Amino acid sequence: MKTQINLTTSSCDLDRFADREALLTLLDGDGIELTCFEDDARNIVPAERVRGIHMSCLPCWLDFWRGDTAACLKEFDRIETVRAVFGGETPDALLAHYRRDLELARRYGAEYLVFHVCDGTARETFTGKSLHSDEAVIDASADLLNELMRDVTDGPWLLLENLWYAGHRFTDPAMTARLLERVHYPKIGLMLDTGHLLHTNLDLATQQEGVRYIHRMLDRHGSLAKRIVGVHLNQSLTGTRIKAMQANPPKLPDTYEARSEQLFYYVFSIDRHEPFTCEGVRELIERIDPAYLTFELMSNNLEEHRRLLQAQRAVFGR
Repeated sequence: MKTQINLTTSSCDLDRFADREALLTLLDGDGIELTCFEDDARNIVPAERVRGIHMSCLPCWLDFWRGDTAACLKEFDRIETVRAVFGGETPDALLAHYRRDLELARRYGAEYLVFHVCDGTARETFTGKSLHSDEAVIDASADLLNELMRDVTDGPWLLLENLWYAGHRFTDPAMTARLLERVHYPKIGLMLDTGHLLHTNLDLATQQEGVRYIHRMLDRHGSLAKRIVGVHLNQSLTGTRIKAMQANPPKLPDTYEARSEQLFYYVFSIDRHEPFTCEGVRELIERIDPAYLTFELMSNNLEEHRRLLQAQRAVFGR
């Protein structure tokens, strides 16, 4: 099992490091799962340590992929905003967006790619009421990925990540099987995000309850659980806050930009990416036995991230 930490090329992440050596001290033998938003102008990220590329997620893309301009304008307000978000007005722009991640995987020599199988507007996020079915999001994701990976030979693993939005949630084995069957790329597997899975049960109150819930979902999936190639290890028990928000959603601002800012702060207040440290976490990972284990944590500064990593690594005797 190879272990990684999560990192992005955003300035808010990379500016924490005075130089590459400062980043290497944080790794402590781990690799990197990298999300690329900006250029690494100071050459902080060592390419030889990048094991995975987390593809840059576009949370609301299904209507664009279908060519439903009217539905897109309900979320993005103006065609100019649609162009800015997707890089164009046709589905080819979405493919071009993800082809950049494919090229980054080649450039870094990454062993795997991560793709979010989900779709959700700002209103859906606050209300919990999905506009599209899991089947619709899964089928469209498969179509997109099949087109994206059509000519890729001897490429990296493509790992499909669960979320709590419409799409792949890892709660219904029929939906998981549907996804795996419809993506035709040969090196296909699952990336199980433990924190995202906890968000599918808003009644969980403790980490121990979370461990038991994940075991139940693994039991439910039976042999399909063997398709888990990677794990994003983290937890956030924010069901009470989510239920309160869904019971009394906020009035959404009039512009896409303002809604995006409101959504950004809410999502990161509920999906907190904290260390998963209770008794039973190590045994849970041993049961899954992933090829890749990413300590996917969120922090405000370098010293905080170092403390969080120490807490997570300690679960595994490190």
